[in-house]
Amino acid sequence: MRKRLTGLLVLTALGAALSASAGFVEQSSMRVGTTTIPLKAWCDAPQGVVALGAFVIPGTGAASGVTGLTVWPKTRGGLGSPEAAQVRWGPSDAGAGNVYWPLTVLDGARKGQAGFLHTSNVENVQDPAYRMTHVNEIKLGRDVYRCRYVPQAAFLGVTAKRTVIVWDNGRTATYATRNFDGTPGVSVTGGQRIDFGTETGWGYEFTTTDGYRYTVAQGDFVPNPHMRLDVFKGGKAALYEPFVAYTVSRPATD
Repeated sequence: MRKRLTGLLVLTALGAALSASAGFVEQSSMRVGTTTIPLKAWCDAPQGVVALGAFVIPGTGAASGVTGLTVWPKTRGGLGSPEAAQVRWGPSDAGAGNVYWPLTVLDGARKGQAGFLHTSNVENVQDPAYRMTHVNEIKLGRDVYRCRYVPQAAFLGVTAKRTVIVWDNGRTATYATRNFDGTPGVSVTGGQRIDFGTETGWGYEFTTTDGYRYTVAQGDFVPNPHMRLDVFKGGKAALYEPFVAYTVSRPATD
């Protein structure tokens, strides 16, 4: 069934009345220093990561209709230094299963560039068939960022080194990575939800027969809770990577 959505509702943390009918609540965030902030949309593309955040860049005094843009280039060594700017949104144009929001870059190295955010108004959490909203692409000037899409993922995020995907069928979870340096990723099944016993803490845990334990979790960390990837070998910490940008899709009944 075709659906038309207006504004940025399809991209932000959806309201309870809308998400409850679909069964899932989707929320996207990014980490800036030690602070976690909401995103309107973000994109994990082959050449880089692009985030459109619902925040004001310090010292700019952004007005209504202006939001933050952050672009990280991808290299084999990981994400490069972020490029920050402001963008102005135009009114959305929906039709034939697609929604386009015109974008204009207001400052920074891309000042004056025009582009758009392209999403689906069919493949989204309004429909129980899709656990995540499809962000198709983000265009900035001549650069087109075609976004990774995993419609049934419970979690999709990027660290400085890799993309992490978690699927959760309600009984067990699966963990997989896609490494930026081209090396093979990891896939682990049989994962379980973690309950930290706090209001903010939640996540997933996965173990392997050769002694590895992977956690994708938001613990009760100080000063701000944030999502992180931890890997342990034989009970000792082997890897820690905070998530730069991510989307979480959870049942509305959680």
